[in-house]
Amino acid sequence: MNLEDLHIYALRLGKEVIDVGLVDPEYELTRLSSRRRGSVLLARLKNRGDYPVYSNLFTSRIDFVKLLSVVGIEDVYDKVEGFSVRDSLLETVSFWDFFESVSVDLGVLPFIRYYVEDGGYYLTSSIYIACFEKICNASYHRTMYLSRETATLRIVPRHLHYIYSKYSEKGLDTPVAMVLGLDPVQELAAALSPPLGVFEVEVGASLGGEHRVVKTPRYGIPIPASASVVVEGVLSRDKKSREGPFTDILLLPDIEREQPVFIAEEMYVSKRGPPIIHAIVPGLWEHLLLMGLPREARMYTDLKRAVPCVKTVRLTEGGSMWLHAIVSISRSCSEGDARLAGIVAISAHPSVKHVVVVDDDIDVDDPLMVEWAIATRVKSGEDVIVLKNIRGSTLDPRSSNGVGDKLVLIAITPRNEPYEKYRRVGIP
Repeated sequence: MNLEDLHIYALRLGKEVIDVGLVDPEYELTRLSSRRRGSVLLARLKNRGDYPVYSNLFTSRIDFVKLLSVVGIEDVYDKVEGFSVRDSLLETVSFWDFFESVSVDLGVLPFIRYYVEDGGYYLTSSIYIACFEKICNASYHRTMYLSRETATLRIVPRHLHYIYSKYSEKGLDTPVAMVLGLDPVQELAAALSPPLGVFEVEVGASLGGEHRVVKTPRYGIPIPASASVVVEGVLSRDKKSREGPFTDILLLPDIEREQPVFIAEEMYVSKRGPPIIHAIVPGLWEHLLLMGLPREARMYTDLKRAVPCVKTVRLTEGGSMWLHAIVSISRSCSEGDARLAGIVAISAHPSVKHVVVVDDDIDVDDPLMVEWAIATRVKSGEDVIVLKNIRGSTLDPRSSNGVGDKLVLIAITPRNEPYEKYRRVGIP
């Protein structure tokens, strides 16, 4: 991504780019982004970093509809869940046609401290690409600055962790490429969770993102050719350092941990123009959407398969697009279908904590309507399902190591009573 690319994508999404000038690398971008949801913000950091940053490109589901050039959000779900990956989608081109080498110095990158509670300065759009044998993976990992040549990143037990463990078993450090400034489609692809062995960069190409890849000079790692900055290095198998606290998606400070150290060995910048890097403000809309939308898509797909009369699913902003879900069903659904829908929603996204099932006369995007449905259509002795001691999200502070209780509220009209008894009167 460069500045021209940013303006092109902002125009595609129907947004204005506002240059807010120099900002303090502590907290100021968080304040500005939280107050200007409808605009893409462009900023430069005072006394830190050589590269501009932008935020608020993704602030609603409609942004992804426009990004993928589809009609509605259900089409986005179909795209990200039904992608077709073919090796021929990726075209390998010369690395040096797109990048030039620069001195290794992580300090020139736009590390930001977003909240007072954060334990350091972070990159939040850092995507790490690694391969083991024929398996490649691209995924987001927040990165905390340590020194010119070192940083720590949070690795959860998913695909990068698998690759890291395989190298460690062989007594080797893990070669990785930290990539910044990908095009928005490739950023979306890196937020997905395809099966192990499906390369997210190929998924991004299938969705319409950059299809050209280059192989990094030191380790031969395939990366999108349009990236802004690439840092080659290794994840140390034995050197660990403090990572955190860091404000997570729930706007709660995640705990401090010992995590692997990334040792930077080579650094490259794009020849396409001055790089520009995405600053994803933790706990705000871009963070919620990039984490939550892929899970919402999985829920919709699984729900439609199991309960065809399901109409809509939403992970709510109030639940940080992680812990709360609303499912709407048609009135052709039975009460048994409604209960099954609640269980399937939990199965499709195990981190979800509370599910509310409503009829399709309730606007799932209007929290007041949903609350009205709960108030008027729920009988607690019959319509509340509690599942105790179920695996959920480690982010939930009420869980114990990710195990906690879940709740399904069946807020639909009783099928054995007249609908008119529960019909909401409209404003004349």
